[in-house]
Amino acid sequence: MGPYSGVALPRSGALNVNAQGCDSETFLLFSAFVQDNTIPPPHANGEWIYNGSSPNFVGFNEDQTGFEARIPYGFTSETPFIDQEAFEFTYRVPGILPCDPFQETTVRIAIVRQVDAGSANFINICEDEILAGDYDADINLRDDIYLNGEDNEGIWLPGLDPTGQIADENDPIINLKELYTTLTDGGRNLRFGCKTYDFHYKVDQRARVCENDTSIVSFKIYEQLRPFRQPNPPPRICTNQGPGNLNLFSLLEFSEETNADGATIDFTYASDSATNWRLLSGPAPSGFDLELEQLLTELGNPNPEYTHLGTINTQNAPPGTYVFEYAVSPAINCKDENDVCDPYSGGASTSCLNPCAVETATVTIEILPFDYAGENTSDISICESVGQVDLRSLLNTNGFNTISNSGVWTNIFGDVVPNRYSIQERDIAQTLTFTYTTTNASGCEASATLVFTVDKEPNAGEDGTITLCSDDLTVTLFEVLGGDPDTTGVWTGPFGYTSPDHLGFFDASDTMLPVLGEGVYTYTVPANGDCSDPDQAIVTISVVEPLTIGTDRAETFCKIDGRVNLFSLLDRDTPRGGTFEDTDNTGALLADGVLEFETLTNEIYNFRYVLSNAAPCDQSSLIVSVQIVDLPIPNVPDQEFCILDAVRLDDIEVDVLNYNWYDSLESSTAVVDNPILLDNQIYYITNVDVDGCESERLQVTMNILNTGERSSTNELCAFDFQDGVTPNGDNQNDTFDLLIEDEFNLPEAFPDFELKIFNRYGTLVYDARKDTEEFRGESNVSVRLGDDLPSGTYFYIFTPNFENNLPIQGSFYLSR
Repeated sequence: MGPYSGVALPRSGALNVNAQGCDSETFLLFSAFVQDNTIPPPHANGEWIYNGSSPNFVGFNEDQTGFEARIPYGFTSETPFIDQEAFEFTYRVPGILPCDPFQETTVRIAIVRQVDAGSANFINICEDEILAGDYDADINLRDDIYLNGEDNEGIWLPGLDPTGQIADENDPIINLKELYTTLTDGGRNLRFGCKTYDFHYKVDQRARVCENDTSIVSFKIYEQLRPFRQPNPPPRICTNQGPGNLNLFSLLEFSEETNADGATIDFTYASDSATNWRLLSGPAPSGFDLELEQLLTELGNPNPEYTHLGTINTQNAPPGTYVFEYAVSPAINCKDENDVCDPYSGGASTSCLNPCAVETATVTIEILPFDYAGENTSDISICESVGQVDLRSLLNTNGFNTISNSGVWTNIFGDVVPNRYSIQERDIAQTLTFTYTTTNASGCEASATLVFTVDKEPNAGEDGTITLCSDDLTVTLFEVLGGDPDTTGVWTGPFGYTSPDHLGFFDASDTMLPVLGEGVYTYTVPANGDCSDPDQAIVTISVVEPLTIGTDRAETFCKIDGRVNLFSLLDRDTPRGGTFEDTDNTGALLADGVLEFETLTNEIYNFRYVLSNAAPCDQSSLIVSVQIVDLPIPNVPDQEFCILDAVRLDDIEVDVLNYNWYDSLESSTAVVDNPILLDNQIYYITNVDVDGCESERLQVTMNILNTGERSSTNELCAFDFQDGVTPNGDNQNDTFDLLIEDEFNLPEAFPDFELKIFNRYGTLVYDARKDTEEFRGESNVSVRLGDDLPSGTYFYIFTPNFENNLPIQGSFYLSR
C-alpha cells in the first residue's frame, strides 16, 4: 500500500484557509481534513511540518497532532477588525518502495484571538469608611484599581445592575454613598450585616470559534461593630465557693441604638463562632488553670467545647483581681453559618475576612481568700496500737495550701472533738468520721471530711512442737498452734514449702501434696492495714526415720541434656533431708544436688546420697549412678555438586552410621523426605545413637553449580546430548536421552525444562516437558502428531528454566 496523506477541507475566506480556531485552546490539525464515508482519513504514520516563522506560533502539542498560537491585541475604536493570523502546515506520509517515497497535503489554519474582559477586583468596605466620607464622590469602574487589562470595545450590562447606577452600556460611573443610603433605608435598617454589589463588563467574541468574556467588579459593604462594656462593679467571690462556675458574658452590657422609626435596635454579640475570651491579668501563677475554655480554635481547628459565655471555674483560684477580655470578630455580621472566625487570629475561611475592626471589652472579678481546711480524705487506716492520733495530720492537701489550725472538729453527731484524738480499743476494726470547719474574717467558710479505719493488730498464736514417725506423716500444723490465731496467715517451711492456706495440711497417702520433712514451720499473719508489723509463730516438726533409705538408682542421660537434679532421681519414699557426695570427684555436683554435664564424658559416675537418722539410727545411704552419653560431631564438609547430578540429601557421604539432618539449628523435626539439594541451602547434621541421643549440630552449606560453572577443583559442570537417534529397538540411542546414569539427570535437575526439536526447515516436530515421553523419532505436535519422522538432521533447543542456566541448542541425525 502506498502512502496516503489525506484530503484537506476546501479553502475559503480572505486568508484562504482550510479551517479556523481560537487561540484559547490547542487546534487539532487533522480536523482540517475531509473525513466521511467516501474519503478515508490520512495514514497516521505521517509527520506535520510548520511552514512559517511567525513569532505568534507557540509550538506543537505533545503528540505532534495539534498546535498553539497566541494572537496579539490589535483593536482600535477607529479600525475594528478580527485579530487573527493564518498558519500553514504540511502533512507528509512516507512510503515504501516500489511505492512513492512520500505523499504530502498542505493546510492553512486561521487562529482568532480570544477576547479579554480584564481582571476585576473585589472591594471590601467597612461601614465606618462610608460614614467618614471616604466614598462620597463618584468612582469610575474602568479605573485600574477596579478593572485592569480589559479590551476597550466591551460594554457594561445595565440589565444585571439592580441598583440603577449603570445608566447605559457606556456608563462606568457609580456612587457607593448612594448605595449605602439605600442599603440602610435611610437609618431604618441598622443591622444590615453585609451586602455585595456586582457590575458586569462584557466583551463579545469576534468569531464563532471563540467565546464571549465577562468580568464582574464587586463591592461588599460590611456592618461595623458597636461597643460593649462591664457596667457594674466587679463581683466578689470566695475562692472555695462551689461549684465555682461563672459566666463572664453575663457581666457585659451591649449597645442599643434607636433607628429612624424610633425602634430600639439591640447589638448583642453572642456568637460561638466569631468571638473569643482571654485572660489579660491576674494573680494566678503560671500553669494554674481557671478552666476558661478561651480558645475558639486549637492549632487551627475549631474547639467544639467553646461558647461565648466565657465560663470559668473560680474554685481554688488564687485570691486577687482578674481581668478578662471579650473580643468580637466583625465577621459575626457577615459569615457563613458553619465558619469559625477567631477575632485574635482570624480564620481559615474567606468569609472571616472583613475590613471592619475587632471590638473588645474587659471584665474584672475579685476572688477572696479562705482558711484552708484540707481535702476530703478517706480510705486510710491506722493501727490501734498508736493510742492517740493528730486528726489534722491525716487530712490530704491540694499540694500548695497549708491547713489552718483555727478550725473546729466535730463527729457525726455534731459534738466537738479535740484534734489530738484518743483511740479506744475494740474487738473488731472500727470506722470513724469527723468534719473539720474553718471561717475567716471575709466570711469565707471551708470544711473537709475525714474518714479512717482503726485496724486490729495481727495474731499468729503461740509456738508448738510435735514429733512424727516417717510412716505416718499426716498433720495439720494450724491445730498445733496455741492461743487463738488469725486464719489469714500462711505457712513456710523446709524444702521451699509454702502452704496454699492457713491449715498447713500434710498427708503421706496423697501424692499430690508435698512430703512432710523435719524442721521449723513458720506461720506468718501479714500486716493488717496500718498495723504494719506481721506476727509469726512456729511449729517444730521432729520425724523419726527408719533405717531403710531405699534402693540404688541408675539413669542414662545425653550430654546435650545439660544437667539433672539428683533429688529428682530418688524414689518418692526416700527422705529428702540428706545430701549428695561426689564420690568420683567429678567437681560437677552443686550443693543443691544439681549435676552439671559440661565437664563429663562417656562414663558412668557414682554419687552417694547420705541421710542422718534420729538416734539410735545410724547414717543411711544409697548410690545414684549416672551414665553420660557424649557422641562425637560428624565430620561432613560443605558440599559442592553439579546441578546436572540432581543430588539429594541422602546422597551426601557421612562418616557416622546413624545421623539426623535438620533444616535449622533450632528445629526439633528431622528432615525425612530426602529433598533435592539447592544452591546456598544450609542443613545441620547430628550423630545419633540407638537410644536417641544426639551430638551437637554441624552446619553444612550446599554449593550447587549451574551449567557452565567450574568447581573448586576446576571441573566444568556441563553435558553433551547424543549426536544421533536410531529408533530400531536395539537399546542403543533408541531415544533422545535426558537421563544418562552417572552423567546427568535432566528431569530431576530442571523439573521445569522445555525441549523443542525442529526439522531442517525450522518446523517444530517435537515439544516436551518433564512428563512427556522421550523422543523416539515420532512427532508429538498437532500437525504431524504420531508420524514417524524421516531420516535426516534435526535441531534441538533445551531450555532449563532454572536460575542462571542458559538454553542449549544443537543438532543430531535421525537414522531409520
